[in-house]
Amino acid sequence: MTMTEQNKTPLTAQPGSAPAPEQKPAEKRPAEKPLRRVGSLTLGACLIAAGVFFLLYFFVPGFDVQLTLKIAPAVALVLLGCEVLFFAARPGRWKYDFVSVLVCLVLMAGCFCMAMLPMLWDELSGENQQTMNRLSAQAIDELYTACKRDAQDIAIRDISGRLYLSGPKAETLQQAAALPAGDTCLTLTVELFGPYDSAAAFARDCYTLTALAKQCTVPPEKLHFTWDARSPAESSLNTGSLLYTEDYSLDLSGAVQLDWTEQQMKQQTETEYLLDAENIPDED
Repeated sequence: MTMTEQNKTPLTAQPGSAPAPEQKPAEKRPAEKPLRRVGSLTLGACLIAAGVFFLLYFFVPGFDVQLTLKIAPAVALVLLGCEVLFFAARPGRWKYDFVSVLVCLVLMAGCFCMAMLPMLWDELSGENQQTMNRLSAQAIDELYTACKRDAQDIAIRDISGRLYLSGPKAETLQQAAALPAGDTCLTLTVELFGPYDSAAAFARDCYTLTALAKQCTVPPEKLHFTWDARSPAESSLNTGSLLYTEDYSLDLSGAVQLDWTEQQMKQQTETEYLLDAENIPDED
């Protein structure tokens, strides 16, 4: 027997030695489920939306950039919330991807700031302020002209107001009236001479002037009527008599209140009672 044949001969256990342990096959471990990161899906959707936004801005005429920037943060929040609820309802290993969430928040904040920047610029711009001042004066003059023409029996002390514009620019009252609802707001204050002996008489003149104001090029959103009787009361102090006076005011806001009837305006008229004490000479 050669040496090679001796090496091929299986070794037998020596007498008195322990038997060799049996080797068991290794158990297969179940494959671990992948770790889901909440926020990555929303980040991808935001990046796709940002790319589409720039494509539409450059290649689609008349694309409404302001409206898109206004609704983009809300849409991103909805997507992020849906992603969180979806993974929370499904069993599995997941965790928040704080980097993706942070990037989404930065994108939303950027959209919000870009949407507010034109409005802020319009408020700070001197040209926009001059335009609103000019249109405000035109609206006041239009109402005063209508009152002199159709309500000559109503004595007006003063008319003041302000026309607020937002969104597209308007150079005339006709252009301001054509703006969408919410982009134009005209507030007017009308001080009446009077005198008035009752709230019904005051409300009657307010009703007439309100009808004229609604026929103007830009109807007002808010109307404030007032009659102050303190001036005649102060002049009566020198007479030494007891004078009882009433001040009236009426605030109308919105289309519903501007359509009130004369009786409804009378019921909503606020009355302030003034009582001037009689002058009594000082005792020696």
